[in-house]
Amino acid sequence: MNIEYCHKTDVGLKRTRNEDFSLTPEDYEGAFESRHMGMVFAVADGMGGHPAGNLASRIACKTFLKHYFQTGPVTGALIRGISLASCKPIKNRVVKAIKEADRQVCHYGCKHEMCKGLGTTLSVLVIIGSWAVIGHVGDSRIYRLRDGTVELLTHDHTFVQDLIDMGEITPKEAKENPMRHVLMEALGLGTDEIFTRCERILPGDLFLLCTDGLHDMVSDQEITDVIKSDMMIDQMCEGLVQKALENGGKDNVTTVVVKYIGN
Repeated sequence: MNIEYCHKTDVGLKRTRNEDFSLTPEDYEGAFESRHMGMVFAVADGMGGHPAGNLASRIACKTFLKHYFQTGPVTGALIRGISLASCKPIKNRVVKAIKEADRQVCHYGCKHEMCKGLGTTLSVLVIIGSWAVIGHVGDSRIYRLRDGTVELLTHDHTFVQDLIDMGEITPKEAKENPMRHVLMEALGLGTDEIFTRCERILPGDLFLLCTDGLHDMVSDQEITDVIKSDMMIDQMCEGLVQKALENGGKDNVTTVVVKYIGN
């Protein structure tokens, strides 16, 4: 597959430690037989202020990789990845790998006294054949730019999002709600809900994976303006992070931009 990607992370202006972690193919190249299993991209955000939030995000990503690429037999359909008629086998594999990441983060928290309650978000994008497969827990996000339109592909697992879904508050009100960072689902806490989505990919599709250090500090319109621009994608990653810093940089900020050129 002809894919361009970039990633950028920054500790921000208020934190002393970066609790975000990201994955791109350069992070696992040569470690797994990945040729028939597509390309994995991910961002994770350890729960802010926890003594080992940075470990939680790293454990989640590394565990996901291991179990996505190594767990169970590779079926004939997967070997013919480019001609997959359905994304269900990959989606099931993504869910199993996220559940194992949840168990491993929880295990680490239980094993180490100071790390009880350890947790992290995780948003994963797998591009395989003609599919983009998403697995997601928490409030990191994945957006897609297609034909000039930016769409949020994930659903936040937050208290305020639940209020929005119930019609109790508006998205604008949620931006100012003091409970907006309260997670209803996180890996390490025995997650009950894993958001999944399968989308056909088209040449020119551009995906943005980011932690809340971006979308909490940078408006959807500002994000749209950057990823719709004529910048090279590495400039997009840099530009998005700089926007977050210019707007206050209250949290760690991580971006991964993936552009699908075609097969």
